[in-house]
Amino acid sequence: MKMVFETSSRIPPLFLDLSKVIAGEINCGQEILEQYSTDGSPYHILPQAIIYPKNVTDIKHVLSFAREYSMPVTVRGCGNGKQGGALGEGIILDMTRYFSTIRQLSMVDNIVTVDAGVSVSDLADKLEGWGFELPPLLKSEKKTTVGALFSTRSVSPSTFFHGSIREWVESLTVVVDNGEEHKIADGVTPSGRLLGIYQSIFPLLSDYSAQIRASKPVCAEDATGYSIWNTSIGPRQLIDQLSGSEGTLGIVTTITLRIIPRRSHTETTFIPLTGANLRATIDIAKEHKAESLFLYDETFQNLCERYHKSLLPVFLESPYILVVTHKDYDKMRLRNSVSSFIQDLPTEEHFIKNYPNDEKALRIMSQEFLHELISAYSKESLIPSASTEGTVVKVSDVPLYLEDIINATGSSGKITILTGAIGSGHVAITTLLDPYSRLYENDLLKHQEQIFSIVKKYKGGLSSSSGDGLTRALYLPYCYGESTETIFTKIKHAWDPSLVLNPGKKIGVTSSYLSKHLHVPRPATEKP
Repeated sequence: MKMVFETSSRIPPLFLDLSKVIAGEINCGQEILEQYSTDGSPYHILPQAIIYPKNVTDIKHVLSFAREYSMPVTVRGCGNGKQGGALGEGIILDMTRYFSTIRQLSMVDNIVTVDAGVSVSDLADKLEGWGFELPPLLKSEKKTTVGALFSTRSVSPSTFFHGSIREWVESLTVVVDNGEEHKIADGVTPSGRLLGIYQSIFPLLSDYSAQIRASKPVCAEDATGYSIWNTSIGPRQLIDQLSGSEGTLGIVTTITLRIIPRRSHTETTFIPLTGANLRATIDIAKEHKAESLFLYDETFQNLCERYHKSLLPVFLESPYILVVTHKDYDKMRLRNSVSSFIQDLPTEEHFIKNYPNDEKALRIMSQEFLHELISAYSKESLIPSASTEGTVVKVSDVPLYLEDIINATGSSGKITILTGAIGSGHVAITTLLDPYSRLYENDLLKHQEQIFSIVKKYKGGLSSSSGDGLTRALYLPYCYGESTETIFTKIKHAWDPSLVLNPGKKIGVTSSYLSKHLHVPRPATEKP
């Protein structure tokens, strides 16, 4: 017998028939709709129903209903994204209630199969207990699901060495627009609706090959738009398309990932830097097989010292600090590697701090930690400009790029914090804005346009973390040109001709729509 969490009296007539055929629950109560109308972005979009699917059959029923009523369906994990990707006007599919199981671990094949709603930190902890690891995962990402990490293809401090999560995917299952469930893996021939999608995509990419080559970003780890620059063919091409697509092409339910035996020995090195020796230090770290590179600036250090005293080493008059992590199975081999690395650095050894673990590094690397610092500092009177936290350029351009960013933001009089997975050229630019100001919307747009114009100058990307969502999708034509946006649109139509899967993300959003839905929650001590 079906357990009813939400009574039928709270379900509008439109959803009553759907509620009778799914095993999961539907909630249309005003309080829960308001809860799901926001995420980590400054936008407010009220959905019509929250559905907690219990199985794939439920998702099939939801998609059938959505096509019949032309109702948007948005998949949601923890709802912590900063770009509005989890917001929608129709149905919100919350995958964290039931699609949250680690389904299988093979110690022989070194693979793990998980539901899309599994927490990144939970999976990392479980793997560690079993003697394995998955390098793209950050244990400190407690508010991110594996599905969200895959759907945004977010960069991590180890991406330059290990690749993004896309490179670790062995196979996945996806429910496409017509409700068919398909497994995508090497050696599995696409069939049914998925075969039709593939037969549409392949000639499309071939026909536009010249335009695709011309618009290719110079940096590898950019998830802006859809993946059209990868040269994969067959099933791998379909996995590449779904990676970073933010639920706009299909609903991923399970993912099988490669894992490796856990390296039990780790050393972390903190190196104070100037812009002049940044590039050389990154190169030396890579030559010495560093696995993780994370950069933070002096403002970040000062905030840490104020609110988490003694968490990080303090370096005086150092505009940047580079955090370098080495790992190995053998403790002595690791110690020798790190010693050799430190000796080759341009920074004098007595200024460098080294630790025999990665606890400090792991804690500060997540965007959650940065936003906690900001909240502690501003008491919610300022909010971060998260839309510019995903910029990425060529690593060789990073020093000049940082200089341009500092020159651009320095004249605004606003606090800006620079952090990033610098080994991939990722720089998160977090400027604090006053949401109570009548100029808030203007300040936000001005900041975005200022930063994205610099990104365009370096032929970089906007979305190496957290996806395009609503905020960055608006700037896709600006950065890549209208002809490339046309290719993105054709890909969307090939996968989702009814346009019910998370519409308005990647393509189709307008500035007037964003302005209409811009909303900043007021704290209890609201300013008059």
